[in-house]
Amino acid sequence: MLTLLLLPCLLADAPVPPEAPDDRQSEEIRLEITTTAWFPRLVGSYSFGPNGTSLDVETDTNLHSSEVGFMGELGFRAEAWEFRLIGSTFETSGEGRLNAPARVAGVDLPAQAAWASTYSQWMIRPELDVAIWRPFADEPFPWSAQGSSPGNRNADGDYLVDLRIAGRIGFEYMHVTQTFDSSTAGLRVVQRGGWSAVVLGIIVGVGIDTRPLLPWLHELEIESGITASPIIAGGSGWLYSIEASMRGYLTPNAALTFGFRLQGTNATSDQYQREGSIMGLIAGASIRF
Repeated sequence: MLTLLLLPCLLADAPVPPEAPDDRQSEEIRLEITTTAWFPRLVGSYSFGPNGTSLDVETDTNLHSSEVGFMGELGFRAEAWEFRLIGSTFETSGEGRLNAPARVAGVDLPAQAAWASTYSQWMIRPELDVAIWRPFADEPFPWSAQGSSPGNRNADGDYLVDLRIAGRIGFEYMHVTQTFDSSTAGLRVVQRGGWSAVVLGIIVGVGIDTRPLLPWLHELEIESGITASPIIAGGSGWLYSIEASMRGYLTPNAALTFGFRLQGTNATSDQYQREGSIMGLIAGASIRF
């Protein structure tokens, strides 16, 4: 009886569990589409056939001009997870005379032999990023219990700052077509390489609500990362990439995008070998829903 009489008092004095934090808008599922113009140059070297001479795209054959390519990205993000589908295209061409003798596709060409070459490349890559550590988020690790970071809250209840250190895994297919013609020797070569690779990498990104300092800029997102991708089909070697980008959101859903992309190849396919990269600045726009 005494216990029943004291029960209301005990319940009244019991500690109240903390309320779960309000949902952050940026933690919800978001779709983002980014389209950019890419301004890369071809660097490195290539060779055709057995015992082919390694030709440098700058000093041996002039395939180093800046070109305009395309790069597009479709992304889905929810909490610590982000799935992206990325594609790009690039092509260039050049002609001239060899500075030194060279062996191409089993044919010996003398110095000053006329040459003309085209190079084209396209890539598609689905990838998954997992934010391993978000030190300013309500849940710093994917396995963390639901928490709260009340000081890291903007006027809309979202994060003022959200730093993400993420691991990346994915799949990449890169296709290269290169031709080489020499009217001096009556030679025409067409080589194609199609490489499939497993993508492994690490990405660091930060989102900042800039309105307290720059009222006209809603948010700034900065991201950079590196990947290394061992080839599993189509030949042997590695693909790799370096990326850095900055998105400035002029509205909650629309941003201007600027950055840098490098797509590297150190691979062999049949009688074709390519070592080097295409790299350059990107500029475009993003929209998210």
